This record gives sequence, C-alpha cells and structure tokens, in this order.
Amino acid sequence: MADADQVRACVSDVARLMDDVDDESRRKIPDGTLSVRVPDVDLAFAGRFDGGHLVDVHEVDVVQAGAAKLRLTLSSDDLVDVVAGRLHFGSGWVHGRIKVEAKFRDLLALRSFL
Repeated sequence: MADADQVRACVSDVARLMDDVDDESRRKIPDGTLSVRVPDVDLAFAGRFDGGHLVDVHEVDVVQAGAAKLRLTLSSDDLVDVVAGRLHFGSGWVHGRIKVEAKFRDLLALRSFL
C-alpha cells in the first residue's frame, strides 16, 4: 500500500500530466468539478477542469469529495500505477479497480479522453 505522501505526490503529478494533453483531447474534457477519493489512506482531493486543464487541486475531507460532478475512487496502489503508466485508466475502470461516478452525459464526453 502506498503511503499518504506518495498519494499526494501522485495527485500533483496528475495535474501536471494533464498539462501535456494535446489540444484536440483537451477540448473533449467538460468543465466541472472532480474529486478523487483514496479510502485505504483516508484521503480525498478536489479540483476542477477549466478549459481542459485540471486546476485548484487541494486536499478535502471525504464529505466534500462527494459533491463533485465527476467522482473517482481507487486504492493508493492503483493511483500510483495509473500515474506511473502501469495501469491504464480505462482498464482499471472496466475491471472495477477504479470507481467512476458521474452523469451519463459526462461519461460519454470523457470516454474518448480516458
């Protein structure tokens, strides 16, 4: 299991990786709020997509994380593996390792990006 500091570093890395997304893919990302909950280390983070960029990422309590438009839940190890490129997000989602909660319309908008 990854520790809390590794999880915080991965969340920061995700925001930086989003800056490398090509413009065509970036246009497919709907603006809105995002939360990531990592229950095995009892951490949650929130941020928002603005023009295809992930901004204002900060640590929140679990209750605040539930208010986001797009909510992700995954283990600390799976988060580390996604950021390191060892686990493809779509594969993790399909196999139940990553839980995604969002409106169906938002999932359709994100499907080609993920």
